[in-house]
Formats: sequence, structure tokens, C-alpha cells
Amino acid sequence: MKKVKILLALVSLGFVACNNDSETTNDNLATSESVNSEIVIEDVESVLDNISIYSDASFGVSSVSKTSTFGKGDHRGESQYFNDCVDVTVELVDETLTTTIVFNGECEDHDGNVITGTITKVRSISDAGKERTITFQDLSINGYLVNGTQTYSYVIANVNGNPEFTSTIDISIVTDEGTISKVGTKTVEITAGGDTYSCFDDEKTITGSSTFTDASGATFTVEITTALVKPVDCRFIASGVKTYTTAEGTITVDYGDGTCDDVATKTDVEGNVTEITLGRKRHH
Repeated sequence: MKKVKILLALVSLGFVACNNDSETTNDNLATSESVNSEIVIEDVESVLDNISIYSDASFGVSSVSKTSTFGKGDHRGESQYFNDCVDVTVELVDETLTTTIVFNGECEDHDGNVITGTITKVRSISDAGKERTITFQDLSINGYLVNGTQTYSYVIANVNGNPEFTSTIDISIVTDEGTISKVGTKTVEITAGGDTYSCFDDEKTITGSSTFTDASGATFTVEITTALVKPVDCRFIASGVKTYTTAEGTITVDYGDGTCDDVATKTDVEGNVTEITLGRKRHH
């Protein structure tokens, strides 16, 4: 009888061990999927960055003393970023400059991102730092509904002589798994093409950190540990590393050696390496 009890105890311990291993594996899988979701919100944020910067007065989108609406065919300023499906209105009232950007229908930008809804950008012309506050109304990017705010300040020439903007973002997007959100700051430097108005010759270098919350409410930190680079004529980030610090351990995402493609590699807490597809659109 004593031997039977010992055997049953060992079997029970075996089940407990198996269950614990299973829970750990499931936790790691859930965290890994959350990292994939963070990549989605990163793609959305990249589109917002482009809209913010290329709708700036530094790219020929401005108004001196009255409301002005750009007509079709003039590319909405001098960057040529905005297509004919976009209406941009700039209004100066007293000391407040308001830029309203309306994406009509399923409007595509030059990178193929599908955008609908309205973005409003407000700044005070008396503000020496020229900080802009951006809000969203019924905004959808690649099928993801976007809520929240973004503030940023833009300088024409940083210490390297390049255009640069620093932004603080607090956004959430609705995915098939639920609502995910991101709060953080980053700096985007135009390291090539900054001497022209055109958006087509711009290379961007990105640094920063943020806190991400997945659909279950779990949070982790994200830091760009090697600057991300989006080359000229590439819609994707082509190099750089992001490091995710989670309750289960550290996960890294490596965007590659500079080759323009839609693939990044993810190394999970156990050292397993898988591929991530960038620029994913939501399917309905």
C-alpha cells in the first residue's frame, strides 16, 4: 500500500510539472503574439509620423492669414506625399494654426497604406518650440481603427544639420484580438533627402522607447536598442533592433541588414527565431 501511495504521489507531481511547463509555454506564446501586435501598432505609428511631418509648413503646407484649401493635382504642398484623395485645409485664427487633413474614401498614400478619416493638427504660432498637437477622428489605417493623440516638435536642422522631430504618442488601435495601446517618445531624424522638399528621397533614422499594452491588459517595455533605419524608396524599416522586456524575459526583433523587404526576425525568451511580416493589413 505504501508503494502504491508513493507511486501515486510521483504521478501527481508529474502532472503538476507537465501543467506548469504547459502554462509557461502558453505564457511565452502569448507574449510572442503580443510582440507581433506591437509591430502592427509600429506600422500604424510610422504612417502617422509621415502625415504629421509632410503636412508641416516646412514642406509648403501653410497659411498666412486666411483659410486655404489645396486643389486637386497640386500634391498638397511641396513634399508630394499626399494624393488627390486628400483634402488639406489650413486656417490661422489669432495665434492658433489649425491644419485639417481629410482622407476621402479608402485613400492610399505613396507607400500603399490605406487611410480613411480625419486628422487635425493644432499649434500656436507664438510657441518658439512649435509644438504640434494631433488628434484623430474616425481614423483608420490599413483597417485598424486608431484613437488617441500625438504631440511633436519639429526642427529644420539638428546638431547634424538634418531635419528632425521628437514626438510623444498615446494611441490605441483595435485589432481582431482586442484593443492594444502604446505610450512613448521617439526621435525621427531625416538622415538623407532633408535638403529637398520631396518625400521620395528621404531616409529616416528612428530612436526611442515606449510601453505597450496588449489585448489582455499585460504590459511590457520596448526600447530601440539599435537605431531603426527606413531607407530611401523603401516602405519598410530595413535595419535596426528593438528589445522587449517582458515578465517572461527578453525578446528582440531585428529588422535586417538594410535590404528592403517586409521581413524582420524575432528571437523569443527561449532563443527560438521566427520571421515577422511587416506592413500587415487587417483582413475583414
